Amino acid sequence: MIGFEGSPLCRLCCSGPNCSIIELSGSGWCAKLALKAEEMVLLQTVSRLLPLLPLYLMTAVATHLVISFAQTLMHYKLGHHRMGGKFFHNHINFHHTYYSKDHLVSKTYLGDECNNTPFFFIPVFLVGACTYLVLPLDLFVVQVVACAASFYAHVFFDNEYHVEGSRLQRFAWFRRKQELHFVHHRHANSNFAVIHFFWDRILGTYRTT
Repeated sequence: MIGFEGSPLCRLCCSGPNCSIIELSGSGWCAKLALKAEEMVLLQTVSRLLPLLPLYLMTAVATHLVISFAQTLMHYKLGHHRMGGKFFHNHINFHHTYYSKDHLVSKTYLGDECNNTPFFFIPVFLVGACTYLVLPLDLFVVQVVACAASFYAHVFFDNEYHVEGSRLQRFAWFRRKQELHFVHHRHANSNFAVIHFFWDRILGTYRTT
């Protein structure tokens, strides 16, 4: 712990290149100096993170697209083929029984019984486990956050599609996605995506409204 030469007004504790004031006495200029030190630390942090923002953004977008494709592929291959076992049984006998033909919405979402949502944690966990071994910690944290947000978005949208009078109905883009999802419930061999239906175009399962 050191002090300014010739001044008892404040004392500094230095660690590396940055100093922070831990004792103040008698004068406001020490407080101003402390504030400036905090601003410098904040500025240094921002200057370090700013060049990394494009990389963080690309990581988040890539993670979301991987989760979105995994959802579409699992829905297609497991949810509508007997090889899916319990996943197939739950999806066909409950979700597609609750919502079929002209009965596509309800006052509250009907999905608590035999919910398939936990199955989608499998690709999320696998992706996370693999990338933990290769990604730096900061990118791994970005990926985990993006993974959680993407997972929630898929569950949220699927629920909102089937809720009568959804608050999202006022948006044209939502009504468009909802209609594409309803096509899947009328024609179960098409439109397996929940958010991004370009995956169905790639898989050859896209069907217009």
